[in-house]
Amino acid sequence: MAGEGAPRKVLYVLDSLGLSGRTKGIIDLALNLDAARFEPVFCTLSDEQSALRDRLMDLRVPLEQLTVGAGLRVSTVGSLGAIIRRHDVQVVHSVNPRPMLYAGLAARLGGVRATIGSLSAFACQVPDRKYRFLPQDLVNRGTRNAWRNQVVARLTRFVVAVSRGLGERFCRFTSEASGPLRWIGHEALLEKLRVISYGVDVAAYDAVSAEERAAMRARLGATADTVLVGSVGRLIEQKDYPTQLRAFALASQREPRLRMVLAGDGPLRTSIESLSAELGITDRLTLLGHWTAVPLLIRSLDAFVLASKFEPYGVALLEAKAAGVAIVSTRVNEIPSLVADNASGLLVPPESPSEMADALVRLARDPELRRSLGRNAARDARRRHAIKATALAYQDLYDDATK
Repeated sequence: MAGEGAPRKVLYVLDSLGLSGRTKGIIDLALNLDAARFEPVFCTLSDEQSALRDRLMDLRVPLEQLTVGAGLRVSTVGSLGAIIRRHDVQVVHSVNPRPMLYAGLAARLGGVRATIGSLSAFACQVPDRKYRFLPQDLVNRGTRNAWRNQVVARLTRFVVAVSRGLGERFCRFTSEASGPLRWIGHEALLEKLRVISYGVDVAAYDAVSAEERAAMRARLGATADTVLVGSVGRLIEQKDYPTQLRAFALASQREPRLRMVLAGDGPLRTSIESLSAELGITDRLTLLGHWTAVPLLIRSLDAFVLASKFEPYGVALLEAKAAGVAIVSTRVNEIPSLVADNASGLLVPPESPSEMADALVRLARDPELRRSLGRNAARDARRRHAIKATALAYQDLYDDATK
């Protein structure tokens, strides 16, 4: 057992360290805990290599990677139990239902009472229709997933969602769709529910100097008159880059000072390149590919654009808010709870290039509006989404769970 006054070990159990806002957020959380009180250990259920894995390795954070196939593998529970004993873990914090199931069983068998389960925004979704790009193993549809949620909720002391609405949606589905095999009801689920927002390292955005911003803009071909807009994210169907490119093409015809940059990679890169050529915007569009210096890039923009047709929460918007840049985004899912229309950004309907183009032109022609939206966004990010506040909230939850 850990000695008196020694930091408590917190084991984070995730499906993988693949690039995603939720995974990056958990790593940022772990690295911002009070090191005198908590020490992170990571375990994944796959051996995927990624920049996030490299980050943990560079920082010498203990990392155990298992290879777990589909279906329930009893041996995985034993492997997790061995990791809990080897690292003398006092708190088990898992992310999403599959890791919550394995971690909950291993913690129960190992006598660890402090179990926390964080749900990504995807894992709280009860889609109104079938979107082919949603991770089908996460979304809540059918009795089988409701039963799964029932089990993980029983094994977990507290269940954490990033917003009250998402958490209540998860609880309602889990209780109502379980049918006669409901082990834990709606009210009991709500008692387990805690709400803690994703956290953003706002200090990283504050640290970007005016000289660094100017150099980055020059690298992207921006002059003093350029209105530089852009996005950071995976190039996937959910983000609806075709609508964004068509909106930009329409807007840049009316306002030639506009330029766009896209940072990120994914399966749609080739089709994005083809569409940009078809629209005649290749000379005004920069595709950076995989990009790690996110604070520098977003701070260099005049406006951040998100055209998603489905966006469970929108971690990229939190980063744009932290950077203090104006936002143009679609009005879908939880986004109106993050971006106040005409206060911290401009919201438009999804899959509407003309209305998004109007918003881009409006921002291009009104620098004071851009500054006002950016200031409001930055204030809101520091009030609601700072990583230090998120870390403090989780530390309090770890304390409560060990009582």
